Amino acid sequence: MATIKEIAEKAGVSTTTVSNVIHGKTKKVSPATIQKIEALIKEVGYVQKRGLRMLNNEKSQLIAVVINYHKEFKDSILGDPFYGKIIGFIEEYVQKQGYYLMLYSTKDIEEIFQMVAGWDVDGVIAISFSRHNCEKIYQLIKKPIVSIDSYGNAAKDSHLVNIGLDDESGGYQMVKYLLECGYEHIKVCAGRDNGVDHLRYVGAQRAMQECAAEGQKLQFVALGMNYEKRKASYDWLVQRRLPGTALFFLSDMYALEAIRFCTDKKVGVPQQIGVAGYDDISYAQYSTPRLTTIKQDVQKKAQKAVEILLKWIEEGEEYPKREVELPVTLMKRKSVERD
Repeated sequence: MATIKEIAEKAGVSTTTVSNVIHGKTKKVSPATIQKIEALIKEVGYVQKRGLRMLNNEKSQLIAVVINYHKEFKDSILGDPFYGKIIGFIEEYVQKQGYYLMLYSTKDIEEIFQMVAGWDVDGVIAISFSRHNCEKIYQLIKKPIVSIDSYGNAAKDSHLVNIGLDDESGGYQMVKYLLECGYEHIKVCAGRDNGVDHLRYVGAQRAMQECAAEGQKLQFVALGMNYEKRKASYDWLVQRRLPGTALFFLSDMYALEAIRFCTDKKVGVPQQIGVAGYDDISYAQYSTPRLTTIKQDVQKKAQKAVEILLKWIEEGEEYPKREVELPVTLMKRKSVERD
C-alpha cells in the first residue's frame, strides 16, 4: 500500500496537498489537482484510516444534504421557511425510497468538504453552493451530486446536475407588473447582488429596458447580510422614498420584515409604498396586506433533486442534462395594488 509521500511524488505536489485532499481541506486546491490525486489514490491502493469510512462495497443508504448558507438567522437555518420546507420534502422523498438523510449546514465551506470526505455517503444534495465548490465535492468523493440553486459558471466537463428556477423570468415578470401598476421608482432589494439574486436582478433590468416609460427608474439596493444592517436599510428606504416607489425584495422574508417595519413607522403599504417579494413562502398570503410575490414550486425542486440523485446512485448513469430549470409564476396580491 502506498504512502502519502509516494502519492505526492507521483502527482508532483507536496505531501500537505495530498493530505489536505484526503481530509477534505481543499480551499486552495484546484478541481484538476483533486482529480489527479484521487485517481492516484485509487490506482495505488491507498486507504484512509478513518473510522467514519465503511471499507466495503455495499451502499450506506445515506444521503448527505449540505447547505452553504450566507444569511444570518436568529435561531437556526431551519428557521428560514424556504430551507425548512425544502429539507422537509427532501427527507420525505428520501425515506420513501429506503434511504436515510444526514443534514449539515455551515457558512464555512471547508467544514463541508471535510464532512463529505469523512462519511460514506451514497450521494449528496448541495443547496446554495457555487458550481465550483460542487465540483470540488464531486472530486473528493466521486459519488453522485445534485445541487439546488447553485450559481456561477459550470465547467465544460462538469458532472453536476443543478435544479434551479427561471430566476431571470421571475425578476422580469415582477418589474414589468410594477411598471404596469404605475410605479415610477423601483428598488430591487437583496442581501447582495450575488448568485440567484443576480439573475433575478438581470431579469428586472431587462423588464425596465423593454417596458419602462419616461421617468421610471430601477435601482439595486444591497441590504446587508444580518438583521441590524437590513433594519438600517429599511429605514433609509422609507425615509428617502419618493412618490410612486415600490420595493421589490428578492426574498419573501425580507419583504415581510419590511412590511412590519413600515407598519411600525406608520407608513402605509401599498398606499405610501409598494412592497413585493420572491418565493411565495407560506407566510406570504397571511401578511397584512397579502404579499405580491413570485411563486416557486419548492416541493417540485426537492422531488426532482431526489429523483435524479437516486436514479444515478442505483443505475449508475448520469442525468443527461446539467441544468433543470423550473418555471415561476407571478402572484398578484394586495401589497402593490395602487388606488
